[in-house]
Amino acid sequence: MVQGRGKFLDDIKLPGMCYGAFVRSLHAHANIKGINCDEALKIPGAIGVLTPDEVLPHVEPVRPATPGSSEFARPYDRYPVPPGKVVFVGEPILAVAAETPHIAEDMLDAITIEYEPLPAVTDVDQSLAPGAPTIHQGMADNIVFYREFGGGDTDKAFQEAELVLEKTFQFPRQTAVPLEGRGVIASYDRGQDHLTIWTSTRAPHQSRNVFATVLRLPEHAVRVISPDTGGEFGIKGTGYPEAIILAFLSKKIDRPVKWAEDRMENLLACAHAHEQRVHVSVAAGGDGKVLGIRSKVLVDQGAHCLGATSAGLEPMTTGQSIVGPYSIENYQCQAYGILTNKCPGGPYRGVGTIQGVFVIERIMDMIAQALGMDPAEVRDRNFIQPDELPYNTAAGRLYDSGDYPGSLDKLLVLSKYQELRQAQQKARAGGEYFGIGISCFVEHTSTGSQDYHKRGVYGLPAFDSATVRVDAGGNVTVGVSARSTGQGHESVFANLVARELGVPYETVKIIEGDTDATPFGSGTGVSRSAVSTGGAIRKAVRDVKLKVLELARFFLENEEGELDIANGEIFVVADPTRRVSIARVASSAYDASKEVSLPESFERGLQATRTFDPPHQVFG
Repeated sequence: MVQGRGKFLDDIKLPGMCYGAFVRSLHAHANIKGINCDEALKIPGAIGVLTPDEVLPHVEPVRPATPGSSEFARPYDRYPVPPGKVVFVGEPILAVAAETPHIAEDMLDAITIEYEPLPAVTDVDQSLAPGAPTIHQGMADNIVFYREFGGGDTDKAFQEAELVLEKTFQFPRQTAVPLEGRGVIASYDRGQDHLTIWTSTRAPHQSRNVFATVLRLPEHAVRVISPDTGGEFGIKGTGYPEAIILAFLSKKIDRPVKWAEDRMENLLACAHAHEQRVHVSVAAGGDGKVLGIRSKVLVDQGAHCLGATSAGLEPMTTGQSIVGPYSIENYQCQAYGILTNKCPGGPYRGVGTIQGVFVIERIMDMIAQALGMDPAEVRDRNFIQPDELPYNTAAGRLYDSGDYPGSLDKLLVLSKYQELRQAQQKARAGGEYFGIGISCFVEHTSTGSQDYHKRGVYGLPAFDSATVRVDAGGNVTVGVSARSTGQGHESVFANLVARELGVPYETVKIIEGDTDATPFGSGTGVSRSAVSTGGAIRKAVRDVKLKVLELARFFLENEEGELDIANGEIFVVADPTRRVSIARVASSAYDASKEVSLPESFERGLQATRTFDPPHQVFG
């Protein structure tokens, strides 16, 4: 990538490929009364048009929140094209295909759609108001997720409090705006009844599962390839309709179709996130110790929730993050996901954690200000102590390890905190103001099945996989379910294999991003790859290493002592001069070797596939 040899989606050109584009809604909420494509099809270079009526009878809905996937989410069906009604500006309605991207854009301008505008709700207050229009048919209201959780006795905490504070925090809507937008190439092979989709996704196997389900195809009839990706930040996951629409378009015109999102489309229709209102009530003692917190988290999810867990992902993560690294035994949270007529909500960097951390850190500052205490002292009085770890929080998380007071103490020394405070007071005496901020947080990584189940989320693959193979030349190929989107997986995973197996780094090749060449798994996200995919790699490498060592004994005169591998050579630990190359040993695993006679019970080949499902979140 650094050398400019990366191949991104828009670099790919297939034989016979044409270009797709989407007519998108101009209204936040409206019925579609009519569509006229006649003039568009008369444009020279126009190939075809795909309308909702051609798609809807042949697809299953995407169900972002269904019974069985989350016991706290409220089900509704989302189709890849609108079934008679649009619910946000930028929603794709139909697709066109043309010989060039410019002709495709001209076709969009020639298509007319008759709308019947409907009342729209654009914030959570409007959405929750009595008599508010419901966004999706079949829903009684616009609440797509609700859960109340916590622990301890908050009523008692507030009765005993010497200080009670309340605060409402409003967080604005954001989106990632990566250097490379989303993109799709769909190619349908009529002879094989097989669909190949190139798409810039961090979760190729989950994407294939969604495509196959919605398109009513077996998984083996769909291949997903994720090429090099120019930034992702969480938003290039599953749940977008464009790939499914282009799959139908490719099948209709019998040609590959490419679409590359422009910047306007990215801002209109790619996942938005982080729009929240959080209200907290805090009970504290006169010594600055937090006795209890009540919180209410309202997340504006937009018109849809992208992905199987998105309905509750941001509300729950914010609610669980509000207790921070502090010993708060009494906590209650009401977490809501609210639908509005805006761009759909989905995962984006620090999903919910940023908001939760901001809230609890402002709480610590508010207590310090109210009691005239130093903000660092308030935090220190509330920290979970090292000897209390592992620690179950009242919000339902298990913190595994850490030294929070020690970390803050080190920070105060390194930053010369007391000198900064003295300088601050001196500056204020002279009419100059500058602030000193402190923030402490713990961040969860590597969410596995057990943690999803605690949230009430089921039906989501939360494990990752790796296949490790040593070939006849001693080189190592590793297929992983994760997909790098700029993090440098290739280097990290190759280093892990080289270290565990004892081979040179340059002999290791990492394969990712192709569902036909890699084992099934969750993919990249939630800061999980080093733990989940790395865990699977480590298990698979150790399986292969055991087999390599077993095979090497035949080359070392049936040596029964301890063997190890370093720099691509297997050696006897007690006598390192006795050694054999891994290439020489590996060759015998694939071919009948004249050098050694292997027992019939020896299983040929040097390959292992393993999975890893993190038993609990790892906190950093």
